[in-house]
Parts: sequence; structure tokens; C-alpha cells
Amino acid sequence: LGPPTPEEMGFCDLVNVQEIGGKIVTLFTQTKFASDGCRLSTVILRASTSSLLADLERAVDDGVHACKNLCKDGRLVPGATEMEL
Repeated sequence: LGPPTPEEMGFCDLVNVQEIGGKIVTLFTQTKFASDGCRLSTVILRASTSSLLADLERAVDDGVHACKNLCKDGRLVPGATEMEL
């Protein structure tokens, strides 16, 4: 695994630093293709240890899969364990 090539890196239109949930985060925004219906996103994670990074990666993966399954199956009945999206 080496440094990414220019073709692999891509580009973004806007880089912002914002505070979300008490944490300062850097947001990379792609607005050029948003009007075309592009629904692809890249999530960049940083952590102090590799085990924390692995936990963050699993949490993002779990969240993406949960949302994907909610959108697929229309039989969801909101209840006491309802989550906010």
C-alpha cells in the first residue's frame, strides 16, 4: 500500500472546518455532481490508535448498513427502540 495516485485521489469543491457535537471536524464537500444525483460519499476517519480506528470503521459500516436495510424493507414499525436519522 503506497500513496494514492492523482487518479485515485479525486477532488472536492469545498473544504470546511466545523464543530459537530462538540468536536471540530473537517468536511470535504462535492457540489459539482450533486445536481446529477450522485450519491457517492467518502468518509475519512482519523484516530490515535489502530484499534480505535477499527472501532470507528465498524461503527460507520454498521450505520450505513442499518440505513440501507431500513430503506429496503418497508415493514419497519417505529417503537420504543426507534432511532433518529
